[in-house]
Amino acid sequence: MAKKRLPQLKAANLFPDPQFRLHVMRIEKHHMATPHTHDFEELVVIVGGSGKHQVGREVYDISAGDVFVMLGGMHHCYPEANNLSLINLLYDTANLRLPLADLGTLPGYHALFQVEPRLRQRRHFKNRLKLGVDELDRLTAQIGELEAELRSRSGGSHFLATAHFMRIFGWLARAYTRIPAGQRRPLDQISRLLGYLEQHYAKPLSVEDLSKIARMSPSGLFRLFRHHVGRSPVDYLIRLRIGRAAEMLRRETARISEVSEAAGFADSNYFSRQFHRVMGMSPRTYRHRLLEHEG
Repeated sequence: MAKKRLPQLKAANLFPDPQFRLHVMRIEKHHMATPHTHDFEELVVIVGGSGKHQVGREVYDISAGDVFVMLGGMHHCYPEANNLSLINLLYDTANLRLPLADLGTLPGYHALFQVEPRLRQRRHFKNRLKLGVDELDRLTAQIGELEAELRSRSGGSHFLATAHFMRIFGWLARAYTRIPAGQRRPLDQISRLLGYLEQHYAKPLSVEDLSKIARMSPSGLFRLFRHHVGRSPVDYLIRLRIGRAAEMLRRETARISEVSEAAGFADSNYFSRQFHRVMGMSPRTYRHRLLEHEG
C-alpha cells in the first residue's frame, strides 16, 4: 500500500512577496493536529501556553520559552494544545542568500539550525533551547522590529528586514551556546567539528585529518556525520565549499579558476563537476543567470 502523502505548505502560498521569502506569523491558541510539511524553513518560538509537538514519530512537551527549527521536508504537528501561542518565522535561506560571515564559528549555530532538527525526528531529544522570561521578552522585541520593517515596505525594507533576521539568528546561536555544557554534550562534538570546517573549509582536509581533529576513528566520524547531519564528512565539506563558491560568484568578479582555488578545490574541472551536482548548473551559468536577474 502506498504511503499517504502529507499536506505541504508551500512558500508560493504563504510569503506575501515570493521574491523575498521572509515572513512572520503570530498564532494564538494554535492547534494543528494534522501532520504536514513545508518547502521552506521555520523558526518556532513558543510565547505562551503549553502543548505537545510531534516530529515524525517523536512527541515532545512544549511550553513558553521553547525555541526550535523545522527544516523543509520535515513533517510535524501539534496534537495537544492548551492556550498555545507561538510565533513562526518562515524563511528560505537559499532565497535570502544570508551572508553568514563568521556565524558558522559558533557551535550554537550548527546545533540549533542544522543538527538538532534532524535529531529531534530520530530519537527523543531533550537538550533543546529554553529561554527564560527576560530572554523571551528580548527575542519577541527583536521579532517585533522585524515585523515592523516587513510591514513598512519602505525603500530598503528588504535589506533592513534581513539585517533584523540575521541579528535574531546570531542572538539565538549565542543563546544556545550558553546552555550548560552537560546539557549540550550530545551535540558539542559534531557542532564544534562543523564550526572548524566553517573556518578551515579551504584547507586540503581529508577524512583522516578530520578524524584526528575529532579524536575518533574514520568509521566513527562517518557514523557521527551520518547520524547528526545526514551526509558523509566528504559530501558535507564539498557542499560547504560549493556554498562559499556560490557566494563568491555572487559578490566578486574573480575568474572561475580563482573562485575554485579560494573555495578549497585544487582542480577547477572537479570543482565545476561538483558545482553542477550540487547547484544543478555550471559555475559560469550560475554567474550569468545572476547577472541577468540583476540586470
